[in-house]
Amino acid sequence: MPMPHLLSASVGLLASSLVAGAASADWTVLGGTMGRNGLVSSVGPVTPKIAWQGAPESLIAWTPLVEGNRVFLVRQTYAQAPFNPPPGDSIVYCFDLDTGAILWSFDCPYVTGDWTTVLYGINQGRVFVGRGGNGSSASAPVYCLDASTGQVIWTSAIEVATGAYDGVVFAEDGDPIFATHLVVRRLDWNTGAGVWAKSRSCSVSGDCGPARSGNSLYLDETAGGGQRLSRFDLATGNRLYQSQTMPGFLSQNTPFCGANGMVFYPRTQGNPSTDLLYAFRDTGTAFQLLWTAPCLAGAGSQHGITPDGGVVMVNLDGRLEIRDQETGELRHQSATSVNAPINQSHVAVDANGTIYYGNGGFPGTISCFEPDLSLRWSIEVPNLNQGGPVLAGDGSLLVAGVGTSLTCYRDPGCIAADLNCDGVVNGADLTILLSAWGKCPGCAADLNQDGVVNGADLTILLANWG
Repeated sequence: MPMPHLLSASVGLLASSLVAGAASADWTVLGGTMGRNGLVSSVGPVTPKIAWQGAPESLIAWTPLVEGNRVFLVRQTYAQAPFNPPPGDSIVYCFDLDTGAILWSFDCPYVTGDWTTVLYGINQGRVFVGRGGNGSSASAPVYCLDASTGQVIWTSAIEVATGAYDGVVFAEDGDPIFATHLVVRRLDWNTGAGVWAKSRSCSVSGDCGPARSGNSLYLDETAGGGQRLSRFDLATGNRLYQSQTMPGFLSQNTPFCGANGMVFYPRTQGNPSTDLLYAFRDTGTAFQLLWTAPCLAGAGSQHGITPDGGVVMVNLDGRLEIRDQETGELRHQSATSVNAPINQSHVAVDANGTIYYGNGGFPGTISCFEPDLSLRWSIEVPNLNQGGPVLAGDGSLLVAGVGTSLTCYRDPGCIAADLNCDGVVNGADLTILLSAWGKCPGCAADLNQDGVVNGADLTILLANWG
């Protein structure tokens, strides 16, 4: 079988994805990855086939997070201003990814003035939750839970005001990074002690989260007449340099990372003259502006990148676009609008380049698009808000709404090593496997399920070739 050229091409794709820090097996933070770019190494469902559905009642849809075979989600039954649910009304649940069964729950401790429980992120078998937020006006401790049992491992002495619309990222050693409009801080994964805390300035409290690529942390900050993109050093927290000013009054979005040092920021506020997606290259010493494009993005929107070097955005007509990350050239555009009266974009992209888009509407819509943005299918979700789409390491698609709405969509099983479920094991499957190379517990490419994608999995794939 003529493998060498195919293997060489796939290794090239792997190198590109590793530069971006993009492909991930699990959806462990808001935006899916540390780069907040929605690109995962699994292959999502071709059809909206329901594997299971149902969850405890909730009056607002928060984002499901996934690690291995566990799904984590906050369900909130209290929605009276100023949104300070008392004990018993804002619960973290852990579900079995295979069946939807509830494995455990955690009622986050409450002090008068605390906000609703926030599921910050999952990392290396630990779940980070707290009651900070409400536009950074409420500060509360961080609780670190054992992902398998829900038991408290530690409670931080430091209180954070990071909320559900900010999101967090994790350093390589597991340390969580929390940001508000006034401060960004790093806590120790083992103890919850403070590692460093630095001042920053975001134009609106809430929606001020970071993105990470390697040892670089990216945040938006205010500047005279607009915003700037800032790079912080992950080890020290020091601000290294800033981009040129992006004109406008305010913006409520998060940077996200692409390949080859690309960093994007949707600087939007509902003003067509200044609402642009900015594409920068981080050269290591400065930000180089490469291109801009008119962009529609409601507060708290999360965007995406594609495995072939594209960036997913919404234009001012409400249509999805894919543009080349480095040139801005328009590659594809959806035939119709995807936005809703209340628009909060959420994007997930699988290893095949299939795009899952949620508009955050009330009600909302989850749409599935081919890599060329032709529509495959769409479903309505009651009051979608931040409820998805979310892709798990096994390819399951998770979507949460209000009421008892939590649905897991999953394709029927495929033949061994057919990672994209197209009926044949070939170069496309090899590309998926190589893009997931390394530690990948629960990943579809982990064919022998030993927690790592390596030569043993490659051997299985080649044994099923053709």
